[in-house]
Amino acid sequence: MAEVIEIQVCGGKICADLKSACEEYLRCIENDVDREKIHFSVRLRNDVVKHITFRKTDDGIVVYGDFEGLPNFVEWAKEKV
Repeated sequence: MAEVIEIQVCGGKICADLKSACEEYLRCIENDVDREKIHFSVRLRNDVVKHITFRKTDDGIVVYGDFEGLPNFVEWAKEKV
């Protein structure tokens, strides 16, 4: 089992649980936030911490992070240029 240890919403507020993260996300998009994304920090069984980000773009929703098979942020950013 893995555990979510942090949820960051729209590049700002850190939320303690999914409900507060969803509420914060809705507040952000109502206020036209620049970075429409949710970032999760996950602690694996072996105490390794991994990250995954879901980000809204003009083309849809993209995902990046340091889980196997996902592009990391730098790889994703290079594709955008």
